[in-house]
Amino acid sequence: MKKSTGILAEWLIASWMLFCFGSLSLAAEPRRITFGYSSIGPMMHGLWMAKETGAFEKYGLEAELIFIPTGPVVIQALLGGDLHAGVAATSALINAVLQGAPLVAVGVTANRPYHRLWVQPEINRMEDLRGKTLGITRIGSYPHQLTVILLRKYGLEGAVNLRQYGDTRGLAVAFQQQAIAGTVTSSLNVGPQTSIKILVNLADLGIAYINNVIAVARDFHRRSPKAVEGIVRAYIEGVAALKRDKNKALKVIAKYSHSNDSAFLENGYADSSTYLDQVPRVDKAGVSTILQVMGKKDAPLETFADNSIVDRLVNEGFIDKLYTRP
Repeated sequence: MKKSTGILAEWLIASWMLFCFGSLSLAAEPRRITFGYSSIGPMMHGLWMAKETGAFEKYGLEAELIFIPTGPVVIQALLGGDLHAGVAATSALINAVLQGAPLVAVGVTANRPYHRLWVQPEINRMEDLRGKTLGITRIGSYPHQLTVILLRKYGLEGAVNLRQYGDTRGLAVAFQQQAIAGTVTSSLNVGPQTSIKILVNLADLGIAYINNVIAVARDFHRRSPKAVEGIVRAYIEGVAALKRDKNKALKVIAKYSHSNDSAFLENGYADSSTYLDQVPRVDKAGVSTILQVMGKKDAPLETFADNSIVDRLVNEGFIDKLYTRP
């Protein structure tokens, strides 16, 4: 009887150890997440760097980055459950939330617009655009919102036609074919054979506007707070890595933009290293600007955003440490 009891005890101990080691092994497995992004531009560079420097894995996440042209489509994919997170136009998120979508922003890329109005060489002033056509990606995207803000500022809303081209590549083709007089975007890769110039730099206008947000479903935020925090931490580390290591960043930008044009890469890096926020807190003034452009009433920031993770990381000194390393 004692022998049987001893064998049973040994079996129980062995089973318990197997369970524990098995549980540890499972816990060590990174959680797979799908992360959508809406453009091939400077506001995405921090996300790309987070992926390429292993920042997601550092926080137990295996991130698959998926390019989905324009913010509204990223929002649709989030709502459909095809994505765990997405970097998308703030205006697209706000519009969806106002219609009842259970989404929330847990971070931003930048709280000010860095875009330019690129125009054909014969356009010398804003008034020259009257009766002409400007290209946008899609209705509801942040280039569309910024175009509306710019036209309103100069009294040209309704006097300039807007045409959708899907993404920045479509805009570049339309510009090269002279189908549009210009477009509002960060950069326009039209090649050296096409004449192009900047008419207005929106960063000089003092506009409070949130370019993109890091958005997740509220249910995912509630059920998987550690995963969402890992996403925010990884993104912040990606931005810090970008600002610290230009050579690495240029290689990453070239990889994701599929471009070896040195001027394009340098200009893109100059924008992302300058304008990406170290502290990606959602700013109320930027949200209010977008609501105003949409013709909507102002609403509490919490309707659209949850800054709790970013605020906690600030209080912990997490972000400061990334920028004070030797």
